Amino acid sequence: MARVATLALATLWILASVALGAAHPNANAIQPIEVLQGEIAELQIPSQGLSAVAGRLGKEILPFYRNGAGTYAAFVGIDLEAKPGMVKVIVKGITDAGAHHETAIALKIKPKLFKKESFSVAAEFDSFSEEVLERIRREQDEFSRVFATSAPQRLWEGAFVPPVSAEISSPFGYRRVINGTPRAPHTGTDLRVPMGTEVRASNHGKVVLLGDFFFSGRSVILDHGGGLYTMYFHLSEFGVEEGTTVGKGDVIGLSGMTGRVTGPHLHWGARLNNARIDPFELVAKLSGRSDKPARAQTVVEIPEK
Repeated sequence: MARVATLALATLWILASVALGAAHPNANAIQPIEVLQGEIAELQIPSQGLSAVAGRLGKEILPFYRNGAGTYAAFVGIDLEAKPGMVKVIVKGITDAGAHHETAIALKIKPKLFKKESFSVAAEFDSFSEEVLERIRREQDEFSRVFATSAPQRLWEGAFVPPVSAEISSPFGYRRVINGTPRAPHTGTDLRVPMGTEVRASNHGKVVLLGDFFFSGRSVILDHGGGLYTMYFHLSEFGVEEGTTVGKGDVIGLSGMTGRVTGPHLHWGARLNNARIDPFELVAKLSGRSDKPARAQTVVEIPEK
């Protein structure tokens, strides 16, 4: 079940409802929302009396959208390497009368136990030439530029779906220690499929990057709007062009083994407000509706700005 916080800004009050835990005995406190590394939390704000709502987590903007259920909703992604501890989401609202209000919602990031393995390889397999390193840096910059320019409007609708029907061959967050040196964690999920399997868009979006890269091979990145992206790596063929809009279930390519891999599979990844998240969180928690009932309520007084 998605972790849900429900907030209502009206006159001098904000009503916060948190889906986990009991109400705090102190009426001026809000129970933190607990979120594991690599997972998603959902915030809901009843829209009655509000003309606009916006949020921010650190440097990342969290857009709120009317979702047709009488609320504004936003999703918060927690990076798989986020430091455990307390962080705050700053939420600002404007009432229909033009009054400005602000509150801070606490998130408690909890560590998640990811699988890990250690092995050794020949030194020549574990080193790159300066030319290759320069290519890797250029490609990383290209990815970073794409992730910094998401469409402001929400493009996705309804539930997300896996891009293929297959078993997981390498899970999200998998850690490897090669020749005694810890490597970057696995930022997606590898799905075991044979060469040439149709790969479908997990939801509506726009093709914002398409190319052949050193590590990920032939790759497609979809922008679903509001800072949410999905990635499809190691394709053998493309079925779309960069800049085009695709619908949920459209074929965007065929699976393969391009890039730095040892066998055919699909790497499926996701990012939300620049956090690397488990793509199956999208399937489990993003339905396009955010009207799940909250189980606890706390009222917080907010001074008018």
